Amino acid sequence: MTVVRWVVTALVVAGTIAWTLTDWYLGLAGALAGLLLELTAAQAGLALGAVLFGLRITHVIIGIGSELKSWTWTHRRIVLRNVPVLATIGITGLKPGVRRRTVLAGATAIVFCAAIAGGTWLLTGAAFGKGMALAATACFLLQLRPVEQPGHTSLGWFIFTLPKLTGRPLGELEARPRVLAGMDAYHRGDIEEAERIHAELLRDHPDLLTVVGLKVVTACARERYLEALQTVIGLNGRQDLGQRELAFIMATTAGVAVQAVEAGQFPEDVGLETARSMLDNAYLAGYPKHRANGTLAVMALIEGDTAKARQLAGWAAESSENALGRAEDLITIARAWMADGNNAKARELAAEAHALAGWNPRVAATRARLEIS
Repeated sequence: MTVVRWVVTALVVAGTIAWTLTDWYLGLAGALAGLLLELTAAQAGLALGAVLFGLRITHVIIGIGSELKSWTWTHRRIVLRNVPVLATIGITGLKPGVRRRTVLAGATAIVFCAAIAGGTWLLTGAAFGKGMALAATACFLLQLRPVEQPGHTSLGWFIFTLPKLTGRPLGELEARPRVLAGMDAYHRGDIEEAERIHAELLRDHPDLLTVVGLKVVTACARERYLEALQTVIGLNGRQDLGQRELAFIMATTAGVAVQAVEAGQFPEDVGLETARSMLDNAYLAGYPKHRANGTLAVMALIEGDTAKARQLAGWAAESSENALGRAEDLITIARAWMADGNNAKARELAAEAHALAGWNPRVAATRARLEIS
């Protein structure tokens, strides 16, 4: 897919220069604007489809760069960054009929993007508009190619691949509302309810990865990190998993291994080596490196590199997609400040983390240590 993108980019650049000639620099500026416009339109179209067809929007990240302002709730996080170009949203199934609703949301996004791309051709009287039209159209056509990777799902996947899903992948999708109910309970700290839902799901869908994932997070919430680690490691030998699923499993294995080490339940040398190996394999399978910043931050903290831990956890907190994730990253920063003797700074961060997810074991333990000190 990367090669295809580079080829299309080269064709758009060459086509823009050839079409605009002496005003080629205005044409290329328009091409950049068209690219950004169409990428944003894809996310906006998905958001519109999610609202129309009963899907949950889990997060909205507007812009690039460092965080300017954020709003965090249990089920949704909205982030405004200091360079307001591009946007990213997350959607998930909330009601029965997830496949139908998701296909319709994808189709809505495609219609919306097609309208935006078509509208840019009304501006081709100027060099800027010519570049914009070429880039927007190329971006739209590229989005129609079905692609599902750990860090990216194209619009084409929603309408060309999703309707043909069968077997376990379809089961994962259609069970999502029940799994989501368990994850909602987990995120609000009702672990008993999450475990009850997991037990019900396990009877009906013992082979689903999302059901196993619910067990992993609830075990971690109970601070049974070795149990969680054994559960997720057991998934690596399954033969029915795709590369995307394996990437997430390996990244999860790394995260749980690091938590087990931090909690003193797993030898440091073995745990950190396991985490590094799993992350390397996850990267090879397409897992986005920036998504591992939280895990890498805890590894740095364990190894005593507090400055690196704060930096990585800060990046992870800014890109977090839910309240619990941000709370975990803030606590990593707080622990790094504690290690450097700055308990006042640590208390500020622990207070914010407590407001987001005070039930979380790492949050509660850190706050208790700061109150004693």
